[in-house]
Amino acid sequence: MASGTVFQTILDTIQPVAQKHVWGIMGDAINPLADALRTDDRFEWMHVRHEEVAAFAAGAQAKLTGKLGICAGTVGPGAIHLLNGLYDASMDHAPVLAITGQIPRSEMGSDYHQEVNLDRLFDDLCVYNRTVMDASQMPRLGVLAAQAAMAKSAVAHLSIPSDVGPSHIKDSGVHRVYVSGSEFIPAQHCLEKIATEINNAKTVTLLVGWGARGSTKEVLELAEKLQAPVVHSLKGKAVINQDNPYWAGGIGLLGTTGGVEAVRHCETLVLLGTDYPYRQFLPDNAKIIQIDIAAERIGRRCDLSIGAVGHIRPTVDALLPLIEKKTDSTHLEKVQKKKDSYEKTMQKKGDVKGCKAPIRPQAVARAICRHATDSAIFTADTGELPVWMARHIHMKGTRDFLMSFNHASMANAMPQALGAQALDKARQVVALCGDGGFTMLMGDFITAVTYELPIKCVIFNNSKLGLVKMEMESMGYADWGIDLKNPNFAECGIAMGGQGIRIENPEDLDEGIKRALEMDGPVVVDVVTDPNELTMPPEIMPARGFGFALSKIKELAVSSSV
Repeated sequence: MASGTVFQTILDTIQPVAQKHVWGIMGDAINPLADALRTDDRFEWMHVRHEEVAAFAAGAQAKLTGKLGICAGTVGPGAIHLLNGLYDASMDHAPVLAITGQIPRSEMGSDYHQEVNLDRLFDDLCVYNRTVMDASQMPRLGVLAAQAAMAKSAVAHLSIPSDVGPSHIKDSGVHRVYVSGSEFIPAQHCLEKIATEINNAKTVTLLVGWGARGSTKEVLELAEKLQAPVVHSLKGKAVINQDNPYWAGGIGLLGTTGGVEAVRHCETLVLLGTDYPYRQFLPDNAKIIQIDIAAERIGRRCDLSIGAVGHIRPTVDALLPLIEKKTDSTHLEKVQKKKDSYEKTMQKKGDVKGCKAPIRPQAVARAICRHATDSAIFTADTGELPVWMARHIHMKGTRDFLMSFNHASMANAMPQALGAQALDKARQVVALCGDGGFTMLMGDFITAVTYELPIKCVIFNNSKLGLVKMEMESMGYADWGIDLKNPNFAECGIAMGGQGIRIENPEDLDEGIKRALEMDGPVVVDVVTDPNELTMPPEIMPARGFGFALSKIKELAVSSSV
């Protein structure tokens, strides 16, 4: 490794395992990073308008590829702005390195201008968190930071004081980030125990999560051998195409009746690469087997019959010869009937024929699904959008899907779309945006224009915080304090240098979405949607029904007294 500045050394160290994009905002202590990137054609600087966007974009790239995402922010406020997007990466187990500036070493502890204790601030978030106090610590700290992030699929942080970053280090030999490419499976006796449990069960359901990505072939072979329906967590939606006969749907509040049927009426439920958090939707009367690569996640959501540590693809591959073929498909057929009936209901909800304005949000999602390519990547904001995404955007071909799954932050969809689109400008990327989420970080649509990233941002414009409205009503509160006075978002997109379409009439929806997705360059699609459309769960719970009724009584009482 040749001599260079601290920032040049960091770039040299991480380059073999990192994305080529570095997302952030320059200034002050990280200006030497600009100088290092300016002369390094291995990386591309992505200048955003808000550091939170940088972290979301870097995290999206890490989620999609498994490679190290990179973001940067300067002293104090710049570093602080990264935090929300970094928490999203951390909670979704995405490897990201955050590089921040820091005040001069001689001024630390003096209440200096923009002084923030970044070590303390990032401590809850990061698996590796260090301030580089001397250039001689490099490149070792860079190796350790990148290696920790990659090994634990988590966030690492290096803080560089302004009087350290420009310092040169001498040629210090070769320092490589070690990344294990190994896959591991449970011991043979554990595999045999799992196989015995499955073979003895009359009905089996498979529940796949994010950890089953890349294992589609093996999971479907297991499903076919067992005549088992495959249910997915929201994060596992892209594992199985929706037109596959073994696909049953999702579970939980965002699930489907097919998914509920498959989980509720099985003797054995096999969790494959999922840490599904909602225990109330897991069965009480079934034996549960969990296979996951992280030992600390085994059994933390429910009591298990068997727990095993292993990667899903090789583990299922090793299990298949031990599994006896089942011929009774009664369980699968019941699930298929429930699934087909529910899908017909969803199709009716998504039909705009004969409907009046404002447009049903389900219809918007259905139109996107019809006209998006079979290789599209979808991102979805938190709020109502995950419901429409889960039930109305079908996975097929090589489609993929991202959101702020575990952190559930607002404003993630457009920044994640930027990250996804930068990986491949030829691949279609569609962001399903809430009007509240989009306006939080709307300024970074300019970043899509600047770098010619042809993202399509479809805004579900209902002039309310839609999910908050539903939450309030389900708990018996009148919806209050959640109205949004929105601009014409299509005009905003045009003003920022992109293109814009506004759709108000249901009759214009299908052609409008089709035209927007076919446009070159970044586009804002402003669709005026119905704020009163309910995000109904697969089954109505009595307490929620009572809450809605109470909410409406309160609203009527207030309106009649005015």
